Amino acid sequence: MPVIPAAELALMRERDRLQSLLDTNSDWIWEVDAAGRYTFVSAHAELLLGFPPEDILGRTPFDFMPAEEAERVGALFAGIVARRAPFSGLLNRNRRADGREVVLETSGIPLVGADGRLTGYRGIDRDVTEREERAGRIAYLARHDSLTGLANRPEFMARLEACLAASRPAALLLLDLDFFKEVNDQLGHASGDALLRRVAERMRAALAADCLCARLGGDEFAILMEGFDEAGALAAARRLAATLCEPYQLEARQAVIGVSLGLALAPRHAGGAEALLRCADLALYRAKEEGRGDVFLYDSGLEARQRADEGMEAALRRALAEGEIDLLYQPVFAAEARRMAGCCAVPRWRHPLQGPVPPDTFLALADRTGLVLPLGEMLLRRACLAALSWPSGWRLTVPVTPVQLRDPGFAGMVAQVLAETGLPPARLEIAVGEATLGPAPAEVPRALRKLRAAGVGLALDRFGEGATSLAAFQRFRFDRLRLAPMLVRDVEREPAASLVTAIALLGRRLGLGVGAVGVETPGQLAALLAAGCTDLQGPALAEAVEAAALRPQPWPRPAATIAAR
Repeated sequence: MPVIPAAELALMRERDRLQSLLDTNSDWIWEVDAAGRYTFVSAHAELLLGFPPEDILGRTPFDFMPAEEAERVGALFAGIVARRAPFSGLLNRNRRADGREVVLETSGIPLVGADGRLTGYRGIDRDVTEREERAGRIAYLARHDSLTGLANRPEFMARLEACLAASRPAALLLLDLDFFKEVNDQLGHASGDALLRRVAERMRAALAADCLCARLGGDEFAILMEGFDEAGALAAARRLAATLCEPYQLEARQAVIGVSLGLALAPRHAGGAEALLRCADLALYRAKEEGRGDVFLYDSGLEARQRADEGMEAALRRALAEGEIDLLYQPVFAAEARRMAGCCAVPRWRHPLQGPVPPDTFLALADRTGLVLPLGEMLLRRACLAALSWPSGWRLTVPVTPVQLRDPGFAGMVAQVLAETGLPPARLEIAVGEATLGPAPAEVPRALRKLRAAGVGLALDRFGEGATSLAAFQRFRFDRLRLAPMLVRDVEREPAASLVTAIALLGRRLGLGVGAVGVETPGQLAALLAAGCTDLQGPALAEAVEAAALRPQPWPRPAATIAAR
């Protein structure tokens, strides 16, 4: 056996050590020639790309990249080669032999021959797929809502600002889900989250692919529609509203919600992102006031209206603090006995500059601002004290707003006022608006049960105005139905006359009284009596008066004569 010289043996050992390092290194070590073709690859290349080294040699790195990636990286590498520059951290996507994609981070140094010519590059490739996926996920979450996958507020505002900065026409749509809180309260937060995800899915499906949908928070969403004019934006918004209002199946339960939408156009209404957002928000606010379920387009009058509302709110706060809001008492007559049976409390506010403010106007404002809670308690206490001086058989009816009834402490407050004033609970009737019973939150049935258990009467107010299901009479027990004003107004004509007759029949079958509010003419009074109403109030019978002026009123003789014919 020939003896290997020591120097050669040492060289062989060093070569084996280097080869072992190359084969066990997690990075892929490579060399390419001046044409970019691989002349050497370490064994680890097969683990990264799935190709054996012999299938890689003679090919270029760009042969393993998707076409668009090869074009991008090729342009970058051409610039590097032209400068004969080293490089590091060059990210590139590669296609493995099995079709999967990996992200490599490539670094290299130029190889220069003795004559000064560039002979190629030597470098390493590192698999950073997992790192880039994590970074991509973090970047995605920074721009998207984690629950729905829609864009979040920062991403939406950035895209909106970019759109407006480029002077592109656009429509901005803001929308709130109506009755979402009620669904959340009744079915639980998990179902509420599931509902928000379903809403997001329907939004994506109902709108064009280039529309940007975002969840701004809670149940508030925004949509950016570039290139839409007024007609197109309104049509898209109404289609979306119809889609979102379809029932949702959440496991074994069905949920029904509504939606209110506010629309603003750029550059017509505003040229800046915040200004356009305010315009859409004012339009959304108006849509809610108009009864929800539709889209409202911004107009400049909303700004003036908002300023007026802000001024009115300040005046309302002052009026509440200074006791400027008091009550009138509208006599209520029993139709069968033809005599006065009690009164309905009617709030009155005389604004120092505007004069009398209609109750519906300032009570709606009090509802929106939360002032209705202290105001309602003050007025209830005042009405109960006044009722103590009435005949013992008279009933006091006090209408309440949705915000009052949804307050968890409402029933307790009523019980406390009755205890403090000494008015028997049976003499108090709380009138609940029909709209309050929609998808009612948990507080509403609890409050109604507590009031009934305490002996307080309950009336369903403005019946026939909304879409109360007959199933509501199984969920809630009432003593009286109070007709919607529009039915009383039109009772002398069809179809209102037949509707009132049908409601009166329904009331008799269910053992409920049927009251008519706002009776203004003898003709209306006669028609309501003929239809079978049991309780009536309005100017045709007696005007509302202050507590000090209240006296038992006789049945109006002219109306009685007409009714007898």
